[in-house]
Amino acid sequence: MPEITIRISDKLLKITATVLASLLLIWIFARVWSSGVLLPSYQLVMYVPDAEGLWVGAEVRLDGMRVGKVGNLWPAADSLDPNRKIQVTLRIEKRFQNVIPDNSTAFLVTAGILGPRYVNIHRGISGSPLLPGGEIRVAQTKEATTADFLAAMKNMTDCLVAKDKSPSKNSTGTSK
Repeated sequence: MPEITIRISDKLLKITATVLASLLLIWIFARVWSSGVLLPSYQLVMYVPDAEGLWVGAEVRLDGMRVGKVGNLWPAADSLDPNRKIQVTLRIEKRFQNVIPDNSTAFLVTAGILGPRYVNIHRGISGSPLLPGGEIRVAQTKEATTADFLAAMKNMTDCLVAKDKSPSKNSTGTSK
């Protein structure tokens, strides 16, 4: 029985390798570009009592709009204040530097009940822009937890059960 051999030309192999290598380079460049590493940025610092659920690379938003990422999380050095236990470094895109006044406040937010945690900056009304390396004040907020959600659901069902047990009135105002 004769053998069948398939020959692929060297030219076709070179073209295929070049196309695949080009696609790989384009993909890598797109990933690096979308990560924001190549965008000019500056740093702000904030101090929080607890950074649970926050990680390096988490989003930083300005009134809900993405403007940067969390750069570092470190225990605050020599801090006796319980509200300043963790130092959070924020990497903000340089183009947003002039729109964050020095009277702005930041707070940690969880996206939904189980979503990721991020930093949201509430822009101040007036003031000079925060300088690179400056500190942004932290506003303490009470976030709704799963326990709060379950307590609210229990209260709602208790109200519905109590409503069903109460005597209803007909259109003349007398009980049925």
